[in-house]
Amino acid sequence: MIRTLIIEDEGAAAERLEKLLIEIDPNIQITGKIDSVSGAVNWLSNNLHPELLMLDIQLADGLSFEIFNHVKVDSFVIFTTAYDEYAIKAFELNSLDYLLKPIDKIKLKNSIEKFKKFKSTTPALQLEQLLASMASKTTNYKKRFAISIGTKIRSIETKQIAFFNSIEKNSFLHTFDGHSYPVDFSLDKLEKLLNPEEFFRINRQCLIHYSAIQKINILSRSRVQLQLKNTHDEFLVSTAKTHAFRLWLDK
Repeated sequence: MIRTLIIEDEGAAAERLEKLLIEIDPNIQITGKIDSVSGAVNWLSNNLHPELLMLDIQLADGLSFEIFNHVKVDSFVIFTTAYDEYAIKAFELNSLDYLLKPIDKIKLKNSIEKFKKFKSTTPALQLEQLLASMASKTTNYKKRFAISIGTKIRSIETKQIAFFNSIEKNSFLHTFDGHSYPVDFSLDKLEKLLNPEEFFRINRQCLIHYSAIQKINILSRSRVQLQLKNTHDEFLVSTAKTHAFRLWLDK
């Protein structure tokens, strides 16, 4: 059996990856599915390491490279990524395999075959070189949105956006000057496209810009209410997000 751990923050993507892996080789045993850096560190610190890690680069609470700063990983790694060709070249130079999303079954199969060839050797991740390569790369976060307004297109820079929200599976962009526009991205996708230093997902329905915060009310130890600029609506930080929100504010 090939013990395999999937570290992927999108539930649907993790389920699809598990299905593809088992179709490719029934001897692959999925030992778990983790969706965050903290969850991965905890799992790897308390369980026998798998032979193979399927590792998404950008997780719910940060880049997966952070995992290796907390725990020594004795596994081969196949990265899944949307990084540019220069970052991918860094993976190649450091003998790491990678898969671009959406994952192609044939390429995944080739990666598994490559793993089988090397699994009898010591995993040569050369993570120090990889991290050094990645440190020199600046993540290209989205800088603007092209919004269709009738027969015209307006370009809105991210610094003009106070928050995004979701209503009945539709997403909307709200500017600091009080205008709202529909956008063709889910909040899950927007969370990955936008700079996490500037934007924070306070709950399932809302993603806010740091500069939009006008007032913070502490309702209880685990309950925080926000007043944003140019709106009279009240925004609650979900209980699950409160701790991370406080850390985000304190950066």
